[in-house]
Amino acid sequence: MANYTNPEQPDVNLLRMSAEECLRNRRVPDELTNSAELLPRLVHQLQVHQLELEMQNEELRSSRAETERLLERYTDLYDFAPIGYVTLGLNGNIRAVNLIGAELLGNECSDLIGCRFGQFVAAEDSSCFTAFLEKCFASQTKEACELRLLIDTQRPLYVQIEALTSNLGQECRMAIVDITARKQLEKKLDKLRSDLSARAAELEAANIDLEAYNSTVSHDLRQPLVIISCYAQFLQELCDNQTNKRFKEYLREIEESAMLMGRRIDFLLSFSSVGHKNLCWEQVDLSAMARELATGLKLTAPWRHVTFRITKGIRITTDPELCRLLLENLIGNAWKFTGEQEEAVIEFGATQIDGKLVCFVKDNGPGFAKADAKKVFSPFQRLPGSIAKGYGIGLATVQRIIQRHGGSVWAESALGMGATFFFQLG
Repeated sequence: MANYTNPEQPDVNLLRMSAEECLRNRRVPDELTNSAELLPRLVHQLQVHQLELEMQNEELRSSRAETERLLERYTDLYDFAPIGYVTLGLNGNIRAVNLIGAELLGNECSDLIGCRFGQFVAAEDSSCFTAFLEKCFASQTKEACELRLLIDTQRPLYVQIEALTSNLGQECRMAIVDITARKQLEKKLDKLRSDLSARAAELEAANIDLEAYNSTVSHDLRQPLVIISCYAQFLQELCDNQTNKRFKEYLREIEESAMLMGRRIDFLLSFSSVGHKNLCWEQVDLSAMARELATGLKLTAPWRHVTFRITKGIRITTDPELCRLLLENLIGNAWKFTGEQEEAVIEFGATQIDGKLVCFVKDNGPGFAKADAKKVFSPFQRLPGSIAKGYGIGLATVQRIIQRHGGSVWAESALGMGATFFFQLG
């Protein structure tokens, strides 16, 4: 029992300790019973101390309830996560596993604890997994791998694993995702790529054979056509004025048909050559090229009233030979279809669409229906009601040239409103 050196000013803490000791011994000290002043103070201090303890107990109960709630939430998140979670020790044995992880391994959670994870890995991937696990513990950084789990002997399970060490490098925590469906799709895609490659090779060989056949036939046809044309001219020269007019007319039709077939052969050769020509990229002045073509067309028909409006300074990087053929066909097409106009107008210009340079050739010809906009690029086709002569090859050649450059071409028109052909070269 502590001795009070100054009874007039007692130490409250000493009194509390003395009271608590007496309570434990179930007795009241004489100095407390003899002090009517100290006893109320001591009772008050004990009551305050009791309140403090009750408040601490309430805080502890609340803290415990919150901890249990958070633990329950964590457990739910861990067990019902859409991917598998597995914790391994240094020896590769399973220390913890969630429900999805246990499902992937084909066992109950309780049955997996202590099992070696490697026993579920397919034999072909066993060495790969061992090296992966060693790397995880050695680097202590996130690592990833793909392997097969042999849960069902009939069907391997492809999984992707991402792992990271924890607990001072004593544990390895793995996230496991089933990628079997993805692997099956990849196999199908690989087969499709293989089939497409084989098909492309077949088509390429067929195109080479077709090009060779086209060239051979074209050259073989040219010689007899020249002979037919020459003999027709020779016979016409031999005929005098007394010769039957119908006979001379037949000869002229033979010559014209031979020349027509020769031009068609030239168009076919030009059309087929576009597909396999090697591109030579250069800076090309399209405006200057268009003016040169316009001058040439005017010389072929000086009696026509045609106004060319050509924007200056249109330059692009392209293949000059193919680009010239492109403009020849587009401007030539406009020239042909404005043949019935008293005052024809052909315009070549450029604009910006989605930040890209788009060139166009515009005319005031008869135009065509909007529904026929795509048909104009089909070879060997002529639009309904068209009076202009042609072979249906020019615009098809334009489209092929644009495709070789990785660009796009389209037409806008309406009946009686002229036509505008837009093109963008890659």
